[in-house]
Amino acid sequence: MATKGIIIEVKGLEELQRKMKSFNAEKLKQTEQGVKNAGYFVQREVVFSINGERAEPRSVDTGRFKGSVKAIFPAPYTATVETNVEYAPDLEYGTTKMAPRSHFRNTADRNKNKVKEIIKAEISKI
Repeated sequence: MATKGIIIEVKGLEELQRKMKSFNAEKLKQTEQGVKNAGYFVQREVVFSINGERAEPRSVDTGRFKGSVKAIFPAPYTATVETNVEYAPDLEYGTTKMAPRSHFRNTADRNKNKVKEIIKAEISKI
């Protein structure tokens, strides 16, 4: 006597798997673009801070510090905003003669949610 039951056949599974791999690759690509967009956004915000256009005191004398701020992307899904001027730590953390200006730390704190929004917006373009 044969057992009665239901047979479910899924057609097009291979095509669905192919589309999912493609979708995941596209999502990763968009995530990487979102990280880049966010890095450049933070770079601009730090420059605005240095220029006195945010809450921090202006830190422009020669313009060298402001011009040195760069967004770099050392690894996938990673952005850093940095400067190579030797006196940047003094401006960021202060000295015995000067209060900290905290351009980088305050910008990071102020824009956490905006950075997330920028990345999510790029991913949602898929």
